[in-house]
Amino acid sequence: MEIEGNLIARELKRELLERVQRADKKLSLGIIVVRETPAIRQFVEVKRRFGTDVHVNVEVLQLGQLEQNDEKLLQLLLHSTRSYDGLILQLPIPASFNLDNALSLYPLSHDVDVLGNTAFQQFKEKTLPFLPPVVGAIKEVLERNGQRLTGKKVLVVGEGRLVGAPAGIWAEREGAYVTTANKATENLSELTLDAEVIILGTGNPGLLTPDMIQDDVIIFDAGSGGTAGAIQGDADPSCATKASLFTPTPGGLGPITVAKVFENLLELHDIKSRRQ
Repeated sequence: MEIEGNLIARELKRELLERVQRADKKLSLGIIVVRETPAIRQFVEVKRRFGTDVHVNVEVLQLGQLEQNDEKLLQLLLHSTRSYDGLILQLPIPASFNLDNALSLYPLSHDVDVLGNTAFQQFKEKTLPFLPPVVGAIKEVLERNGQRLTGKKVLVVGEGRLVGAPAGIWAEREGAYVTTANKATENLSELTLDAEVIILGTGNPGLLTPDMIQDDVIIFDAGSGGTAGAIQGDADPSCATKASLFTPTPGGLGPITVAKVFENLLELHDIKSRRQ
């Protein structure tokens, strides 16, 4: 069964709008873009439109061509906390930048993506009161379909900070038997055929094909590669014919993940409000 992520996102959007309207201030989200690509432009626009719909001010903070260095990026990241309630560092950023420096200084108070080291460590320690957006989206789909990961063999393909790493941590926490694959994995087909749940986040279109999966597998495709200007997932769309649950790309986990970003923005706002 293919999951209609846009339908779920619309339901979440209505709930978020009600929460935003009850908030004691106009909320804002800043999206830092280091170097724009067509894919990044598309991702940012989706967030901007969602923000408009839930009455959150979303602004793009572009690092200028003459500011393409680590110092300018860190300055923008830290100074933007004064103007926005939440911040996103839109990935990927060019390899010439030291991402580790940005992750080390990423302010917990604004980290809606659970990207920075402080927020990610709290997530690992179960002390963060909200989930990374992709994990939140996976949990949303599972709960809506009466599924749990407890006791299931889960394969996580990819180890990225936004998808693979948090998904693997959370799946283990939920009682799953977790295996992780990366680009060095040589027996990927053996692993995928054995898995009851597959979580994809590599950005390699068509990496997973129907001959690599068992019947009734659950597939969460959070990959977002591009060919010929179109966003595509890691799973070939025909995998849906064998899966009991399948989130296509685009239109599957993506819209739900965006909704979870704004849920996290509200959670951060509520935390700050309780401390005042």
